[in-house]
Amino acid sequence: MPLIYQPSGKAREYSPLALNIYNGCDHGCTYCYTPLIRRDPDQNKVVQLRNNFLETLERELSKNVFREQILLSFMCDPYSHFEMENELTKNSLAYLNLKKCKVAVLTKGGSRCLRDLSLFKEFGNKIKIGATLTLIDEKQSIDIEPRAALPVDRLSALEYLHDNGIKTWVSIEPVIDPIQSLELIKNSITFVDQYKIGKMNHFEKRFNPNIDWEKFMTDSVSILRNANKQFYIKEDLRAFDSNKILLPIECDMNALNL
Repeated sequence: MPLIYQPSGKAREYSPLALNIYNGCDHGCTYCYTPLIRRDPDQNKVVQLRNNFLETLERELSKNVFREQILLSFMCDPYSHFEMENELTKNSLAYLNLKKCKVAVLTKGGSRCLRDLSLFKEFGNKIKIGATLTLIDEKQSIDIEPRAALPVDRLSALEYLHDNGIKTWVSIEPVIDPIQSLELIKNSITFVDQYKIGKMNHFEKRFNPNIDWEKFMTDSVSILRNANKQFYIKEDLRAFDSNKILLPIECDMNALNL
């Protein structure tokens, strides 16, 4: 399988192409789906280098022209603690920029990504940096996402990126507490350009089986429309649009791509 690949299923709603920099992640999020997919309980705790990764990436980029957006990353976090020592994401971004690729970054690393700000700026309008926002409550965040950046750090990093001219975006998924998710949307609305809104898919019964998904969707749409923000409602959440309030562009998974 090539390093840059076409995701399928729910992952395709995020990007037409993807690139996983590392094997595994060290954030330890208790809702992580990667251990299920990889059948490895340590996939959300331990990071490993991929064999000959940079050499293989350079070879793929020299042989192919990638015109569609590439997401970093589905099966790992490009700004885990491991990245701070190994800089594989930084080196990968340098190659991708050299080949004029369009890149969307999604991370729970917060301010860890800011050390690559100068590199982000070199991309111009061919990059956007995003964060997964789940909880406001710091204690809950530490319990559920023990080694990810704290919520305030993720929000601060997005604001700093936005102030420095970098396009920003947010993934509101998984939704553990809809009240907190709505507050995160409100708290980030002035410095986030795009939103992708989903629900809880893999561990809903464990965390919160009684969410009124239609109300959450309706409230999210209202906030984002009033702020004139670009957003996409994921298919699993769209299933609760019983009153058909969503517009076609709000259901178009490609509308927010670079």
